[in-house]
Amino acid sequence: MHEEFNEFSDEIKAKNFYANSTEESIGVLNEQKIDTVIIKIRKIEDVSVLKYINDYYKNIKVLVSARKDFEEALTIFSQINFENVSSPIGLADIKGHLVH
Repeated sequence: MHEEFNEFSDEIKAKNFYANSTEESIGVLNEQKIDTVIIKIRKIEDVSVLKYINDYYKNIKVLVSARKDFEEALTIFSQINFENVSSPIGLADIKGHLVH
Protein backbone atom coordinates (compact mmCIF):
# COMPACT_ATOMS: atom_id res chain seq x y z
CA MET A 1 0.00 0.00 0.00
CA HIS A 2 2.81 2.46 0.83
CA GLU A 3 4.39 2.05 -2.61
CA GLU A 4 1.09 2.67 -4.42
CA PHE A 5 0.33 5.64 -2.22
CA ASN A 6 3.80 7.10 -2.82
CA GLU A 7 3.23 6.88 -6.59
CA PHE A 8 -0.16 8.56 -6.23
CA SER A 9 1.37 11.27 -4.04
CA ASP A 10 4.03 11.97 -6.66
CA GLU A 11 1.24 12.43 -9.24
CA ILE A 12 -0.51 15.07 -7.12
CA LYS A 13 2.79 16.58 -5.91
CA ALA A 14 2.21 15.72 -2.25
CA LYS A 15 4.74 14.73 0.38
CA ASN A 16 4.21 11.66 2.58
CA PHE A 17 5.26 11.06 6.15
CA TYR A 18 4.68 7.70 7.84
CA ALA A 19 4.53 6.90 11.55
CA ASN A 20 4.18 3.60 13.35
CA SER A 21 3.27 4.86 16.80
CA THR A 22 1.51 7.70 18.58
CA GLU A 23 4.86 9.19 19.55
CA GLU A 24 6.14 9.12 15.95
CA SER A 25 2.86 10.64 14.73
CA ILE A 26 3.08 13.52 17.17
CA GLY A 27 6.72 14.07 16.20
CA VAL A 28 5.82 14.31 12.51
CA LEU A 29 2.93 16.70 13.28
CA ASN A 30 5.28 18.96 15.24
CA GLU A 31 8.14 18.87 12.73
CA GLN A 32 6.34 19.10 9.38
CA LYS A 33 3.64 21.25 7.81
CA ILE A 34 0.75 18.80 7.48
CA ASP A 35 -2.59 19.53 5.84
CA THR A 36 -4.07 16.00 5.73
CA VAL A 37 -3.61 13.01 8.04
CA ILE A 38 -4.65 9.47 7.18
CA ILE A 39 -4.86 7.27 10.24
CA LYS A 40 -5.89 3.68 10.72
CA ILE A 41 -7.24 3.06 14.19
CA ARG A 42 -6.51 -0.52 15.24
CA LYS A 43 -6.71 -0.13 19.01
CA ILE A 44 -8.20 2.44 21.33
CA GLU A 45 -4.76 3.93 22.09
CA ASP A 46 -4.55 5.07 18.45
CA VAL A 47 -7.35 7.55 19.19
CA SER A 48 -4.85 9.62 21.19
CA VAL A 49 -3.45 10.98 17.90
CA LEU A 50 -6.91 12.36 17.11
CA LYS A 51 -7.05 13.98 20.53
CA TYR A 52 -3.67 15.60 19.89
CA ILE A 53 -4.84 16.91 16.51
CA ASN A 54 -8.08 18.10 18.12
CA ASP A 55 -6.11 19.98 20.79
CA TYR A 56 -3.36 21.52 18.61
CA TYR A 57 -4.08 21.22 14.87
CA LYS A 58 -7.79 21.81 14.28
CA ASN A 59 -7.22 22.88 10.65
CA ILE A 60 -5.77 19.54 9.55
CA LYS A 61 -8.10 17.34 7.54
CA VAL A 62 -8.16 13.81 8.96
CA LEU A 63 -9.17 10.62 7.16
CA VAL A 64 -9.84 7.82 9.62
CA SER A 65 -10.15 4.12 8.96
CA ALA A 66 -11.52 2.54 12.12
CA ARG A 67 -13.09 -0.68 13.23
CA LYS A 68 -16.88 -0.45 13.53
CA ASP A 69 -16.72 -0.64 17.33
CA PHE A 70 -14.56 2.53 17.46
CA GLU A 71 -16.81 4.66 15.24
CA GLU A 72 -18.97 5.84 18.14
CA ALA A 73 -15.90 6.82 20.16
CA LEU A 74 -14.78 9.04 17.28
CA THR A 75 -17.87 11.26 17.59
CA ILE A 76 -16.25 13.06 20.54
CA PHE A 77 -13.90 14.76 18.07
CA SER A 78 -16.52 17.07 16.62
CA GLN A 79 -14.18 20.05 16.33
CA ILE A 80 -11.69 18.50 13.95
CA ASN A 81 -12.35 17.98 10.26
CA PHE A 82 -12.35 14.21 9.97
CA GLU A 83 -14.02 11.75 7.64
CA ASN A 84 -14.43 8.07 8.29
CA VAL A 85 -13.07 5.93 5.45
CA SER A 86 -14.14 2.34 4.91
CA SER A 87 -12.09 -0.36 6.55
CA PRO A 88 -10.06 -2.10 5.27
CA ILE A 89 -8.74 1.03 3.62
CA GLY A 90 -7.61 0.98 0.02
CA LEU A 91 -5.93 3.46 -2.29
CA ALA A 92 -9.19 4.07 -4.19
CA ASP A 93 -10.86 5.07 -0.91
CA ILE A 94 -8.11 7.56 -0.15
CA LYS A 95 -8.05 9.03 -3.66
CA GLY A 96 -11.75 9.75 -3.47
CA HIS A 97 -11.21 11.87 -0.37
CA LEU A 98 -8.06 13.67 -1.50
CA VAL A 99 -8.80 14.55 -5.11
CA HIS A 100 -11.93 16.58 -5.79
